[in-house]
Amino acid sequence: MVMLTVLSTATIITMNTDMSATVDTAIDDDANQLLALLHLSSPALPIGAFAYSSGLESAIELGWVNTEADLQSWLEGMLQGMAHLDIPVLLRLCSARAQNDKQQLQYWSDFLRANRESYELLFEDEQQALALVRLLKGQALDVSSLPIEPAFMAVYSLAAEHWGLNPSWAALGYLWSWLENQLTVASKTIPLGQTSAQRLLIALKPALLAHFFVAQQLEDEQLGWSLPGQVHASCIHETQYSRLFRS
Repeated sequence: MVMLTVLSTATIITMNTDMSATVDTAIDDDANQLLALLHLSSPALPIGAFAYSSGLESAIELGWVNTEADLQSWLEGMLQGMAHLDIPVLLRLCSARAQNDKQQLQYWSDFLRANRESYELLFEDEQQALALVRLLKGQALDVSSLPIEPAFMAVYSLAAEHWGLNPSWAALGYLWSWLENQLTVASKTIPLGQTSAQRLLIALKPALLAHFFVAQQLEDEQLGWSLPGQVHASCIHETQYSRLFRS
């Protein structure tokens, strides 16, 4: 009876150890995902995102965006556009990369570049792509799998894969970092106070998540979304007399 008790105790200890190992592994996986997400979406990532406004600077100069409410409306429209273009294309690029489908990688990269409707929007995409390629090369990563003249999202998908980041987390992280950058632009040009910027981040979270979920559901033929206001502002920005940003 004593032996049975000892064996049972040993079995319980073994079971607890196995369970702890399983829990620790799950925590490690989550922690790695979180760190990869923070790394890739950090404003400190040296790709020059801070130098571009994606047309917002001109919208402010033109008087279209003057207040916190104006900015919220503008950003909600931009999020809708991204939910029908950038984010679903990123998810397709991640899928093509997982399947090693070079044809689909090239197709979706070209598709995204073709949807940049002004010189500055395409330039912004190209320059950030080049900067991220340099960063990845600096980490001794093989970038030969990238499409010819890759769109930024094509390079971003490679970075997400390299850091072991789930495609959905990568897409959500990109949306968040984009939103933070837009509010930084507004803080420097409206100007928008830090309290207002944080209030807008909180207010826009539901819209960001809603558009993210839409992006995950779209079929291929539903992709491609024009934002005439942004395109118009971007075109005007090319010749804007005084400006802080490159787009």
